[in-house]
Amino acid sequence: MGADPEQVKTRADLVRQLEVLRGNAARGTGRTRVSLADLAKRIEVPRSTVHTYLTGQTLLPAEVLDRMVIALGGTADDQRLWADAWDRVAAHEHSSKQVPVVAAPRQLPADITAFTGRETEIRELDELLKRPGRTAVLSAIAGTPGVGKTALAVHWGHLVADEFPDGQLYLNLRGYDVGPPVSAADAALTLLRALGISEVPRGLDERTGLLRSALAGRRVLLVLDNASSAEQVRPLLPATASCFAVVTSRDALSGLAVVDGAHRLDLDVLTVEEAVQLLKTLLGQRVYYERQAAIELAELCARLPLAIRIVAEVARHEPLTRVVRDLRAERLDLLDSSGDPRSMVRAVFHWSYRQLRPEAAELFRLLGHHPGRDFDVPLAAALIGTDLADAALRVEQLASASLVQGDGRYEMHDLLRAYGRELAADPDAAVRLIDHYVDAHTAALALVYPRNFDLDERPEAPWLTDAGTAREWLSAEADNVVEVVQLAADRGMGAKARRLAHVAKRHLETTSRGPQAMRMHHVALDTARADGDLPGVGEALRNLGATAEAMGRQPESLDWLRQSTDVWRRLDNRRRHAETLSSIGITLGSLGRLDESIAAHEESIELLRQLDRPHQLAICLLNLGVTMEQRGELDRALTNQRAALETFRAVGDQLGQAHALTNLGNVLNQLGEHGEALLMFDQALAAYRAMGSRVGEAFVVKFLGSVHVAKGEHDLAIPRFEEALRISREAGDRSLQAELLNHLGFARDLAGDQIGAREAHHDALALAVEHGYRLEEARALEGLGAVARATGAAVSAKRHWRQALERYEAIGVPDAERLRAALAQL
Repeated sequence: MGADPEQVKTRADLVRQLEVLRGNAARGTGRTRVSLADLAKRIEVPRSTVHTYLTGQTLLPAEVLDRMVIALGGTADDQRLWADAWDRVAAHEHSSKQVPVVAAPRQLPADITAFTGRETEIRELDELLKRPGRTAVLSAIAGTPGVGKTALAVHWGHLVADEFPDGQLYLNLRGYDVGPPVSAADAALTLLRALGISEVPRGLDERTGLLRSALAGRRVLLVLDNASSAEQVRPLLPATASCFAVVTSRDALSGLAVVDGAHRLDLDVLTVEEAVQLLKTLLGQRVYYERQAAIELAELCARLPLAIRIVAEVARHEPLTRVVRDLRAERLDLLDSSGDPRSMVRAVFHWSYRQLRPEAAELFRLLGHHPGRDFDVPLAAALIGTDLADAALRVEQLASASLVQGDGRYEMHDLLRAYGRELAADPDAAVRLIDHYVDAHTAALALVYPRNFDLDERPEAPWLTDAGTAREWLSAEADNVVEVVQLAADRGMGAKARRLAHVAKRHLETTSRGPQAMRMHHVALDTARADGDLPGVGEALRNLGATAEAMGRQPESLDWLRQSTDVWRRLDNRRRHAETLSSIGITLGSLGRLDESIAAHEESIELLRQLDRPHQLAICLLNLGVTMEQRGELDRALTNQRAALETFRAVGDQLGQAHALTNLGNVLNQLGEHGEALLMFDQALAAYRAMGSRVGEAFVVKFLGSVHVAKGEHDLAIPRFEEALRISREAGDRSLQAELLNHLGFARDLAGDQIGAREAHHDALALAVEHGYRLEEARALEGLGAVARATGAAVSAKRHWRQALERYEAIGVPDAERLRAALAQL
């Protein structure tokens, strides 16, 4: 059988297949394989070096592999296959390097207070640690929720934590929660980041492969809670026997047992003795003196741990006989005698709810209006219409009653959430909730992005003390806000849905949550059309276009934006028309349609001059200057950037001034005026730092690196790009990260560090593919081709460049012509 490079994934695979190739090449010579000395002579590499390659001590360079394949009789097609094999090995080893030495994650939630019973299941789990099968499924008999699956998994995890010194991972897959379950791809992303891996590929297969690599050889416990299906879980399971996975689900997940060999533990309700023992642990010795009442109370709670704990909180200061009497009456009032545990526990909830203080009961009821997955005290205050201190007290009362869990941010068990929604009857609460999100987002965004908001009109949000706390709050609410926009639309409050979508968009886009932003703007567009709000339609279309452009979807962006301009023309709204034209100019510039881009910017500028809108005019001059610079008209670019700077100074926009100074420095650098460029960058950097703009700071540091590149000082450029990359990561701007990784890759390649260059471009490619940054994806592929060319791997270089060319042509940027010419010279 001949060598098969398509089977190669790791360095060991490569060594094995090269050994086969050496044997194939020796056929007919009387030897078993081409000798080491002969091969070294053919490829002009020292024999000792070839030995390190063929024994796997060192990964041979791509160009050496290319020469080796030719020397051993490989055809052009063989060269291509072996080049692909080398890329897979390099990617695999790069992925392994991404797994840093970090503190072992300790993600298990706090152990359950007064955990009681389940001795049989705990022994069974202990036994599983000694067996080859390394996955256990805790499923609920008959799908009964509240049976204690999570409690058992977490409690056992704490008992055996010492068996897993490399960490314990915990993830709620939200299989039966509000909203869609967590996808396997998103789950893999979360787990990888918990392991310290920040740059994660886009596809499910790539992510799960990286996850298995990260877990290989480690002793890690993985608890996957609340799974909805085997398909959701299967890709996440470790492949190494050193790890152990515990999966909880209401479903039996039979597929994991049949296909993946998982061991299933079907969890039933507590036995009578276990239930009474739990009550005794929670309430003390008096349970023994009221044993019959305790037994009946356990039965009324369907022997479900969740219900027993809730009842016990109320029964602390009541005789058990009275609790039983009241709960029995509650059940008779509400339910039939079907014995369905879910129906029985609903009676417990209702009874416990009625035992709450009125103010706590009001909050529990109002939380039914919240469509998000968690909440904080400010949201509770908004729902109630009270101050933060009062809301905090009510939240604490719910926590004491075991009806919510958390610290700072709180969640409800999904059974309780469903019950709370049944009680929600105050339509004004939904209005207050939506208004809270609008006001709080406006306040937070005014702190994080002060350029876009008038601080004198900032709504009060006393818990947001500075830009840092505001940014953290925005990130915590990023998923919730999308659901609140949908809630507003569902409640017929289209105007509020549109307002919230418009306010929240900036942070979602800046933190690369483009899909969430797109969903919001689609909701806004639908409500605007339903309400006959033509300006709302125009604004939603413009927001869709801007979001699509930020995601690298320029053709879609252009379509949305042109639809928006049609609306503004019909309304004769020249200001919005001008602003949308500027957005069109940006998108056309990204597409490389520079003449059209300039025409759009110039039309926008003329309209704004007529309208006497100096601030918007300055922004358009800035964008026109960028397009001029892209077209190589540096003198005209300089004129526009200076005009923008003067106007920003006149209107007092400090952030705008910093942008103009940065762009001026970039143009001056390209004109060879490096000293003056550095002066511009110094001023811009000081301004960004004074305003706390980390993204702006990263841009300036990036351009400082470009100054060194222009002067041929690649070794000096590299630390600048690395610094800018670090800042952009801290700021959470993934688009800028992808751009900087490519800058870093090109600089390292020019400095002769092809290994480092390849790693940077691989990182850029993964980030660009994950978030849809198509231009940076093309640049990363071009960079990988340049590295391959520099190392003599011509076949790999052609392949990467062809892929880059396809993307450049699809986007329509002028880079396509340059790369086409480079390909012709290979």
